[in-house]
Amino acid sequence: MTDPVNTPSQTNLTPQHWGFWGTIGFGFIVFTIFGILQSVILIGYGIYREGMDFSSGTLDDSEFKTIIEKFAYDGDLISIAEIPSAIVGVGLIILFASMKRPFPIKDYLQLRLPESPIKALLKWIGIMLLVFIAMEGVNIFLEREDPEFMTKVYSSADNKLMLWIAVGVAAPFFEELLFRGFLLEGLRNSRIGVVGAILLTSSSWAIIHMQYGWFEIISIFFIGIILAIAQLKTKSLYIPIAMHMFMNLTASFMMEISS
Repeated sequence: MTDPVNTPSQTNLTPQHWGFWGTIGFGFIVFTIFGILQSVILIGYGIYREGMDFSSGTLDDSEFKTIIEKFAYDGDLISIAEIPSAIVGVGLIILFASMKRPFPIKDYLQLRLPESPIKALLKWIGIMLLVFIAMEGVNIFLEREDPEFMTKVYSSADNKLMLWIAVGVAAPFFEELLFRGFLLEGLRNSRIGVVGAILLTSSSWAIIHMQYGWFEIISIFFIGIILAIAQLKTKSLYIPIAMHMFMNLTASFMMEISS
């Protein structure tokens, strides 16, 4: 007879996270739906707000391209598109994580407070502040101006509060839940391990910010590594979420005082 004490439980035999391809597949679905929804809201509401009429069929490709570019830099439209898209994206992440039973969502996504939460928060926010100062120092040394995308979006927004919520709250929460939550946890528990997961999630996160220049994309990649390390060290997704929010809100504040 088998000794029940030495027999692994069914829970321990069941993988706690989706495997490599499951994590990549579900992550791709989440980001694709997020992107489609964001684009539909952005363009649809933009056309509605501008009162455009396409029934005549006289709009050529160059005019349509000009309109899309206008919408892409419109801070108010971006805010309206970002917030509901982020909410849907977060819901999908929670749905796919919850499908991996019996592993609790808070464990899957590391949605728990770290040990000594105030100390951990101050430490990692301090690190993010140092990174931000270093980036600004490089910008000054290289005599680089603020990214065109940021300046156009911020200057075009009439409702600055909504833009701050979209950029400083909605976007960081969704992106961290996806990249440092669902993807990082799933991939580091797959065959590529911790280092592979950090590099893959950080590079993917950098690539989706193609609206910026090369310097910003490289900076985002390294910031992604820092955010991933923060999550792994503290075993809490709340820390990189707070760091990401701090970074975006600080950048928005800098745009405000320079405008």
